[in-house]
Amino acid sequence: MMVRAKDDIFRMVDLKGKKIGISKSMNKIKNDWWRIQEHQGIELMLRMNGMTMADIDLVEFPYADDWYNLPEMMTATMDLSIDLWLKRDHKRDLAFRPLETALEKGIIDAMYMQTKPLQQVSEATGKFAAIEDLSRYPDWRLQVANIPAAITCTDVMAKEHPELAVTFMKGMIRAGRWANENKRAAAEILDQQTFYRDVEHTYQGIRDVDLVPNLSPLNLAAVEIGKNFMLSHGYIKNDFDVQKWAAPEFLEQAARELLEEEWKKRTTAKLPKTAAPLSGPRLG
Repeated sequence: MMVRAKDDIFRMVDLKGKKIGISKSMNKIKNDWWRIQEHQGIELMLRMNGMTMADIDLVEFPYADDWYNLPEMMTATMDLSIDLWLKRDHKRDLAFRPLETALEKGIIDAMYMQTKPLQQVSEATGKFAAIEDLSRYPDWRLQVANIPAAITCTDVMAKEHPELAVTFMKGMIRAGRWANENKRAAAEILDQQTFYRDVEHTYQGIRDVDLVPNLSPLNLAAVEIGKNFMLSHGYIKNDFDVQKWAAPEFLEQAARELLEEEWKKRTTAKLPKTAAPLSGPRLG
């Protein structure tokens, strides 16, 4: 939770009766994930400090949220998705911190910041300070306002072109494994599209993170909490079973194919002919 450094606000309780901003995307073609994170985070911070939404004044700030459709973003052919980010100075672009101007001008007294890197980018200006941080608590349930990051596709793609989903997951696994083994090199790349201050800051942020996708019980439980929040607050209208919604078959098939490829490569180097494939009953 960010406040102006010059204000006499040091604890969440100091925000009683004061204004906390919340953004509202006017883009109708996507879910307002930025607002959802803010909303969930604000509620959790208030709860951990014996407060509720009734104790503060929630001020809404609509914004266009259409920067990626601007003509100047389409002036050159982009070969990779990262190229879109490289066309903007996103570490300093306030489009990614839409409430910061309102906070600086005193229109609001506090704003929720989604990530530690964004917090540090704001604090580096000397104008803002954080008075609450959910990552300080041992309870992992308090840290699901913006994690885990989910890899999704349409149901049409999943049903009609599962091979594309598998191919994509194979690439994600390869990239994750490489990044795990080459954290500093990975930091050089990721620094171009993350909010960390610089390469060293990026490295410190990913140093202890497993970058290979997984569908662990903990991750699925975190998704369940996020889904329940969205449903209870009207951000989605239809309930669903997270365990059935998750599609482990794509990750499993991708891992299996990569294992088969590695098996073939290694046995070809050691044997007169490639050994029989490893394929057999379902692994999971």
